[in-house]
Amino acid sequence: MTSPENGTLLTIVTHENVHLAIVKLRDGWSDAYQKKAAVVHLSRADLEKLGLKDNARVELTGPAGSVVTTAKLDAAGEAGVGLMPTSLYTNRLASYEPGSSTLFSKHIESRAVPTEKGITPVANLIVRRNRA
Repeated sequence: MTSPENGTLLTIVTHENVHLAIVKLRDGWSDAYQKKAAVVHLSRADLEKLGLKDNARVELTGPAGSVVTTAKLDAAGEAGVGLMPTSLYTNRLASYEPGSSTLFSKHIESRAVPTEKGITPVANLIVRRNRA
């Protein structure tokens, strides 16, 4: 039996989001980008299993790292599957080079745990390299 403290296993499925793409083009790595990108849509069953309400924060941990996002209810969602727009957030979960490029249409095995932490800032997801 899973408890909210131990989290629940999810498969995060990424998808292209035109609204996020527009915000990125218009505003760059802004607060508006963070608001649209740092979201995972979960089924009612998964929200209940985690003891979360709609718009609560959840920490997701994937093979390469962790992020804190907003959990939103997907009334038609399937238990065990989270939907997230392809972004720096999904890249952090799946890639060891979180700022190198954006991943497209991936399935990322992760663990979701309720948290009181703040949303992961975009600045923490961007890798900056000095070029000689």
